[in-house]
Amino acid sequence: FSINAVLHMLSAKRLHNPVIMKLPLDSTVITIPSEVKQYEPFEVAVNLETKHLAKFLNEIVATASEGTSIHGIRGVVSPNMKAEIAGDDFEIDRLGAQDPVSDYGGTAKWRWRVTPESSGEQVLKFQLHTVTQDNTQADTKALGLAEANFSVQANLSEWMKRNGVWVALLLAVLVAAFYGLR
Repeated sequence: FSINAVLHMLSAKRLHNPVIMKLPLDSTVITIPSEVKQYEPFEVAVNLETKHLAKFLNEIVATASEGTSIHGIRGVVSPNMKAEIAGDDFEIDRLGAQDPVSDYGGTAKWRWRVTPESSGEQVLKFQLHTVTQDNTQADTKALGLAEANFSVQANLSEWMKRNGVWVALLLAVLVAAFYGLR
């Protein structure tokens, strides 16, 4: 047992699931890269069967007890949905709720270009914006779809390209202060 534990500690990175789904959906595909480097953009894609999700949510709302709601949803959920991603220290090409890039056969597809601005452990959050119709009243609800966990690797060369002027300026001030005090 001890030898096994030591070998596991010394082995390469343990595989873990970087995407945590918040809605119970079998056919949702979130495409993210396995490795991410600071300042290097990558593509994030979401493929979601919106008709299937709308039907699923409508069944849950229809069978819910009187006076209760699931995620605050009341009425009928439309399959026309928008998606959004957000994350601290990420530059995202399209902010806010986005219409799908394509919607064919009930499957909506969204794509974003994302650039990590800092290294370390980062999280991207995925949200769906649904439209519900309750009698004559329309309402929009934001539902948490998933979270993607990234371990962003530092990119020293690109950091120096972006911040080299400030480093050189700081060094020049320090050298000038050193010679000024001498």
